[in-house]
Amino acid sequence: NSGIELLTLYVVAGVELPVPLPDHDVAIVIASDSDQCREALRKIDRAASRWPRPLLNPPPLVGNLDRDKLHRLLSGIDGLDIPVTASATRAQLSELAQPNAGLANLSADFEFPIIVRPLGSHAGVGLARIDDRAAIGRYLLARPEPEFFVSRFVDYAGDDGLFRKYRIVIVDGRPYACHMAIADRWDIWYLNAGMAFSESKRLEEENFMRTFDQAFAARHQRALAAMIERIGLDYFTVDCAENRRGELLIFEADNTAVVHNMDSPELFPYKAPQMRRVFEAFAAMLYRRARDGREHAA
Repeated sequence: NSGIELLTLYVVAGVELPVPLPDHDVAIVIASDSDQCREALRKIDRAASRWPRPLLNPPPLVGNLDRDKLHRLLSGIDGLDIPVTASATRAQLSELAQPNAGLANLSADFEFPIIVRPLGSHAGVGLARIDDRAAIGRYLLARPEPEFFVSRFVDYAGDDGLFRKYRIVIVDGRPYACHMAIADRWDIWYLNAGMAFSESKRLEEENFMRTFDQAFAARHQRALAAMIERIGLDYFTVDCAENRRGELLIFEADNTAVVHNMDSPELFPYKAPQMRRVFEAFAAMLYRRARDGREHAA
């Protein structure tokens, strides 16, 4: 219901960007920082200096979002906790399964338990908590992937034993609530949290959305502001929680995560108004940047 038309330009191997580019007012990079998109990002970046219109989410900044880069980018922010993350080959993980092998070979920050996931995986695919060396061997027997991310495990359960994971959307430098998942397991994503089957969980999510600016965003104002400045993207999402010290615990930042308004309005009547706020903020950003681009060209 906006006055915005979306045109998608696919950047693929073996095909150069068209000259001239299709007419547009503003462009936004939606390729991710993944192995599959690296060449596309490089191709877009080579054209960025001569791009005829404002280009949002420039490729060099998107390239900072992969898990092993993000913790280095955000390290040292007061009030923010992001676990050290290292990439490891299958051979390196196999070595760690051997007696007397040291986790410090990957990072001095590591000790059991650790979290392991395949590179490029999302929504909990291949995600596991590893409590000892024997568990590494069992994990590798079940996973075929050649490379993995390893990070320290953080127990972020609340006093009631439940885990709460938040998705925050950053639009034009401002954070917005997207969703809140509550479960009795640490490896949460929204679809396994059973939010549709619990009125009490939905009431808590509604309160999180309704009070976001005065509560969550206010508690973490400095950490959020520093994170937003360092990441520098015009638009991105953050999956996060609060650790037991009350700090903002960052799991992941992404420019491609799902942000939608498709939940049942009967079960989740509070979501549509909040998501409209997000969409309106996104549209306002595009209008502003398009206007700035026209003024600059003039």
